[in-house]
Formats: sequence, C-alpha cells, structure tokens
Amino acid sequence: MSPTTMELIRGGSLGQLVGHRCIGLTDLAVPQQVARDEVRAALNGRAGKEQIDDVVLAADELVGNAIQHAGGPVSLTLDTYEKGAAVGVVDRGTDTHALPAMPQCPPAHGDLDVVVEGGRGLYLVALLARAWSVVQAEEGKMVQAVFVLPGGNL
Repeated sequence: MSPTTMELIRGGSLGQLVGHRCIGLTDLAVPQQVARDEVRAALNGRAGKEQIDDVVLAADELVGNAIQHAGGPVSLTLDTYEKGAAVGVVDRGTDTHALPAMPQCPPAHGDLDVVVEGGRGLYLVALLARAWSVVQAEEGKMVQAVFVLPGGNL
C-alpha cells in the first residue's frame, strides 16, 4: 500500500523541510500562471526538467480545479524537502467528500471528447504525484500532492 501524504511528510521520508512558500492566489487574473512560475522557481536546480514539469503540471491542475469546481483558489503552499516537495492549493470549497476517492481514468482508446467532465485533473495529479490528499482548511479545503525528487527513492 502506498504511503499517504501525511505519512510522507510527517514520517520524515522526504527528509528535512528546506523551504516554505505560501502564495496568495485570490483575485489574480492568472493564478495558474503564478502557480506554475512559483513551482518552477522553487524547484529550479533541485530536480530535472521532466520532474519539475510534472510538479508544475500538477500545480496547474490543482489551481484549475479550484477555479472550475470550488469558487476559486485562495493560496498555493509549496514546501520543499531534502528529498521531495509538497504542493497544496487551498480553495473556497468545503466539501472534502466531493472529490473522487479514485480519480476518473480517461478511456484507453476512443474519443477523448466524450470523457465525462471532471476527474481528469485529479487523475493526472494521481499519476504524477507519489500521493495526494484533501483536508479541511480555514478558508475551505486544501488539495495537496507530494512528489519524490532526486535522492528521494522511496
């Protein structure tokens, strides 16, 4: 069984916390771009381009989900560890049960235009991240994804 986000973070599997950023996203014209830029800047030099691109894509999807399904993003939390990173997006949604327990998988073949709306973003996050979760936050809820970076073989 795969470890949860809290097991990875609190259990020390990612090593020591080496950086923390909390970026406000409320009322920004382009919150997804801000999230992408912040993640890229925080991880520059800490991982290869492909790994950074995966974390950037996941952050973009989390912010996009907040825009589409939860009244907009409030903030982006980015924690970097010796062996990984955790990206969290706080949004205004309050129903943590509204998220699918297992994100919807797109069909292996066929017309992607007919895929049921919703669930694809979290499916990507689930594929890219080591673990993801949703927890209550003061402003609503936070969806968080944890990534293992170089030197973080778990």
